Amino acid sequence: MRGQIQEITSFSNPRVKWVSSLKEKRNRDAEKKFFIEGFREIQKSIMENPKGSKKFPIKLDCLFVSPECYLGSSEQALVDKVNCPVFQLPKKIFEKISYRDRPDGLIAVAETPDATMNWELSSPLYMNPILIIEGVEKPGNLGTILRTAEGAGVGLVIITDPRIDLFNPNVVRASTGTLFTLPIFISSIEDVFLNLKKQNYQIYAVTPDGKKLYTSANMDLKSAFLFGSEQYGLTDFAKQNSDDSLYLPMFGEADSLNLAMSCGIILYESLRQQNKG
Repeated sequence: MRGQIQEITSFSNPRVKWVSSLKEKRNRDAEKKFFIEGFREIQKSIMENPKGSKKFPIKLDCLFVSPECYLGSSEQALVDKVNCPVFQLPKKIFEKISYRDRPDGLIAVAETPDATMNWELSSPLYMNPILIIEGVEKPGNLGTILRTAEGAGVGLVIITDPRIDLFNPNVVRASTGTLFTLPIFISSIEDVFLNLKKQNYQIYAVTPDGKKLYTSANMDLKSAFLFGSEQYGLTDFAKQNSDDSLYLPMFGEADSLNLAMSCGIILYESLRQQNKG
């Protein structure tokens, strides 16, 4: 059970400065804490893991609330559910610490979990399909990809060699909290290929210079779809070690689609082929 709600009334309060500082990666790394803003996002972060789920657990450190900013009628029930200290702020102070233009009065600080993939504990996988993102650079794109992946029934997301912080506030926001409900881990690209091939996954590299139209691939098998970064695409290692490569048809002057859009098209084609749509 949580203790009594503590009120903060000053902009100069150390906790106000501390929580606001977690918007910066260097401070998140130093504190080993990260920033979860929003009713949906916090609600998903404290959901119990389904039996057998491999997603990492989230432990809340504290919660900041401002009832003046609440947008609905369920916020207090969520506040009553958390098992951590709660600090209540006036609207003006809450808006200062918020990452959003229109805050909904709820910000949690959580301990940063270890999202490193432990292949020994995660084998065998038997998840279909698996999504692999190599070297992703844009937090908003990654968040959108996670939201799409969960909607399309992806069993596991693996981020290899990321150029961003997985717990960036923009990832949390764009994913609408699916960062906390979908199994997602970080691994090296070498370990991904080594372990997925041991388990007979067909690894498809999705790239503008792919050899096969995406609709012609047999996605009903144990499939893993590999996408590269927005700017650089897939590495040579990823291309050379994939079992096959797929492309999306492009007309006009654009030579590629947005990464999140490409993922959505491929994942929902996989869903269609498995007759789950």
